[in-house]
Amino acid sequence: MEYKITKKECEARIKGVCEGCGGELSAIETVDNSGAPTYWVGCEQCSCFRSGVDRKYWEIARKLIDAERMLPYEHLHKSEYEGTPNRLNYWLSAQCAGLSHEIAYIHNLIKSTFGE
Repeated sequence: MEYKITKKECEARIKGVCEGCGGELSAIETVDNSGAPTYWVGCEQCSCFRSGVDRKYWEIARKLIDAERMLPYEHLHKSEYEGTPNRLNYWLSAQCAGLSHEIAYIHNLIKSTFGE
């Protein structure tokens, strides 16, 4: 069987942790949109395909969300997700995934602008 992206190629793309839950990323066997076999980077803990972020960005995002200081998806009201642990985990994962990438972007912008 010929894969569009081999397991080895996929594993080489893994960078950091899952931006949703902070868990480990791995190469997950799947099919692409045309039905061809491939591997994509994903998180088995939260069952999502992810691109990954440096752990420090995820940790900062999680702290800001826990303190309800920054919520990238403000339209997702936490109170609507507090009914079950699964729904609350979905809300938290979505918020962390969005904010982790924003924090990484801001950090890179600071480095490129000010050389820090």
